Amino acid sequence: MKYLLLLLLPQLALALPSKELQFKKSFATVIANSTMPDVIPGMVVASPSRENPNYYFDWVRDTALTMRSLIDYYELKKDPKVKRMILTWINAENTRQTMPSISGLGEPKYNIDGSGFNGPWGRPQNDGPALRAIAAIKFARLLIKEGEVDYVLKNLYHGILPADSLIKRDLEYTAYNWTQPSFDLWEEEQGMHFYTLLAQHTALQEGAKLAHELSDFGASEFYRNTSLKIAMELKNFMDESIGIKVTTYKTAALGYKNSGIDVAPLLALLHNYPYQKLFSFNHPMVRKYIETLKSTFSRIYTINHVYPDLGVAIGRYPEDKYDGYGTNGEGNPWFLTTLALGEYYCLSQNKNFEKQFQRALFHSAKNGEMSEQINRENGYMQGAYELTWSHNAFMTAMMRCGFVK
Repeated sequence: MKYLLLLLLPQLALALPSKELQFKKSFATVIANSTMPDVIPGMVVASPSRENPNYYFDWVRDTALTMRSLIDYYELKKDPKVKRMILTWINAENTRQTMPSISGLGEPKYNIDGSGFNGPWGRPQNDGPALRAIAAIKFARLLIKEGEVDYVLKNLYHGILPADSLIKRDLEYTAYNWTQPSFDLWEEEQGMHFYTLLAQHTALQEGAKLAHELSDFGASEFYRNTSLKIAMELKNFMDESIGIKVTTYKTAALGYKNSGIDVAPLLALLHNYPYQKLFSFNHPMVRKYIETLKSTFSRIYTINHVYPDLGVAIGRYPEDKYDGYGTNGEGNPWFLTTLALGEYYCLSQNKNFEKQFQRALFHSAKNGEMSEQINRENGYMQGAYELTWSHNAFMTAMMRCGFVK
């Protein structure tokens, strides 16, 4: 089987980078994509690709996840250069939050000059403010430990209304808008989504704790009570047949997406780790859901059949038609989703995590480049090259698996 795949994929016969070398490459790529010379400081491009596809924008979601990984890195390494990058991001986000945009804080992406993207798009996307708050709350706690309470009160959480600080603005927006349908993280379906709701629950849960610590007691109670309401809503996503389904109430659905199977809930569990306590990794429904993901994607992708000794290459959802260039093709495995299963295995103490790392390394370039997708038939990379989220996913998985000290 191995040799058959290598005949199909001659570039993959080259020596794979080690996990440690790949981490260095991924870290360097995240830094590079966060410091492009023609981009407003503090913004992160999703990919250097400017055409076919054009990902040369800053997505609020992607940037929040990128900064969360850099905050985790800073916690481990106390690197002053990384800290300065995070502070620059905070300054940029404080400015961005006050700029006019079509959907306010729910605006999904921005041009590289800092202005809102005003073309047709799936908006609002209400996971962005929640994910940004989660990242900023963690950084606020690190700064408080370092004695920088004044900075936190001025820039991150100032307990006044109308809100004039980063976290407070996001928490107020989340608390008052969580019941409103929004577009999912794949920017395709409008409705109430497990991924978005879990991020909103976690942001308000952790925001309530921070507000209490900073003596904003009324807001703390409001955020906590709202997070409990969202927790009740999340119970609607349990499904006896597949474990967790991705969307319940839809106002604009994809006609061809009907299985209810999506990797988004797995990403939700990881992106809200270790804060959310509603769904443990060993929850029966979570385990059923993970098995559903594995069996579904194992079956539909040729590369999983040809080399089964590697981990399972995971895509977004089985009916996916986005191939990295357009929506008329066949969906493929993604690096970030394949790595997500490995991270889940690490955190749930499943020994199969190493196979997921090997799957991702097997399909990356010899120099450590990672695109968005892996062709389901031949294993070559395709879609946006050097995708920030792919490298960010590798960084996060490495840190959470204990490979970075």
